[in-house]
Amino acid sequence: MKDSYRLYSSLGLLIMLNIIVKPVWIFGIERQVQNTVGTIEYGAYFSLFNLSLVFGFLLDWGLTGYFNRQLAAGKEKFIDQAGNYLLLKLLFAILYAAVVAACAKLTGIKRWDIVWGVILIQVLTYLFVFLRAIVTAGQWFKTDAWLSVLDKTLMIILCGSLLFFPREFGRISIHKFLYFQVCSTALAVIITFVVLFRRKLRFKIISASSFLNRKLFMAALPYALLLLLMTAHFRLDGFLLERISRQGSEQAGIYAAAYRLLDAANMVGILFASFVLPYIARQWSENNEINSVVLIIRHLLIIFSVAVACIVVFLAPWIQQLLYREADPEAIRVLQWCLPSLIGYSLVSIYGTVMTATGHIYSFCLITLGAVLVNIVLNLLLIPALGAKGCCIAALVSQSACGIAAMLYVNQKLHGAIHPGSLLIYTFIGAVLCGFLYLCRELNGSPWLVIPGAVVITIMITLGTRLFDIRKWKLLFKPGNL
Repeated sequence: MKDSYRLYSSLGLLIMLNIIVKPVWIFGIERQVQNTVGTIEYGAYFSLFNLSLVFGFLLDWGLTGYFNRQLAAGKEKFIDQAGNYLLLKLLFAILYAAVVAACAKLTGIKRWDIVWGVILIQVLTYLFVFLRAIVTAGQWFKTDAWLSVLDKTLMIILCGSLLFFPREFGRISIHKFLYFQVCSTALAVIITFVVLFRRKLRFKIISASSFLNRKLFMAALPYALLLLLMTAHFRLDGFLLERISRQGSEQAGIYAAAYRLLDAANMVGILFASFVLPYIARQWSENNEINSVVLIIRHLLIIFSVAVACIVVFLAPWIQQLLYREADPEAIRVLQWCLPSLIGYSLVSIYGTVMTATGHIYSFCLITLGAVLVNIVLNLLLIPALGAKGCCIAALVSQSACGIAAMLYVNQKLHGAIHPGSLLIYTFIGAVLCGFLYLCRELNGSPWLVIPGAVVITIMITLGTRLFDIRKWKLLFKPGNL
């Protein structure tokens, strides 16, 4: 009982800190940096940052997840290999930097000041994630909750000082923005090292050959492959947009502004996926039923996604002016096309998690590979004519196709329930919200009143159709289930 209380209190702290800090970073800092440095300059950074993310699998190869699972499973001998894994990380960093630099050279990138900055940021970020994996495996959950927001908190302080007090500290620029990210992540890494040293962990190299273990790489390979495919699916379009479009950096900046809102909304799905994955894995290994929890999470995420998409489509001009201080018609259209893909993102989060937790990771890789190919082809066809809007259409099609394919796979191979009745309710909620938002727009209703009204309507329909049942949620959160 004491362990359950500690787990749940730590989980609550983790969620609370991320709900507070991450939106402040996204909307208070990143958004304001784009407003200050300009769409073109930020677009160049956004494109190269996405490129650095796509090759991020080279910094890990899935070994962090593998190492974490072995430690969490009680295989204490793996803690002695922490030094070997750390050495591997340093070797991977050299390979990663060489590959990203080569790709930048081959594609004609001129902004090497940004290239080296984003490379260093990714190297430090992946090292930080590896060190946090050791913390979580040691079940120091409250420590990890604070560490999870440490780098972003430091960046908020450093960047915020220039953004909101430019007279005292100077004006923000892309170079200072990169510099602050490097410094904040490096400091977070140092603090995490200190935490581990105080916990008596020492990073020792056991033998020169033990960290080049073929069996180890084969065990981690599917996770590395999945990381590559998922990142390419989510992030490659921003780089392609800047390279292919005639107004490359400007279009990338417009897309970055819309993608920021999509990324923030998708955090809900990512949090739920990471939260539910251990539960599904445990239930599946014990031959217990998992359909009920999958449907519970699907109902919540899809209804949330439908509501967000409808609100943004109808209130895009107001949102654009609120966030970016200008009512650019093209930026508004991109925003309207970007957010509906959140529904596909949510399906991928739900059913991708189910497939991963139940050991069907190679099948999920194949589905994701198909979606990536569709996404790339559509981007190559649409970007020259439509620019950022083309990226949105490509994401809408490929993410939806990936999510539906994963749902059908789970239904066929794992005997999951599609529950057609709930699909009709999602459509009904979307139709009612569209009617309500259209009427409010025609009557010039205040968005500050329209949005709460849309939320109330969504909640009323969800409760009225019994898609949300508090008793089922109590069973899910019952101590011992998670």
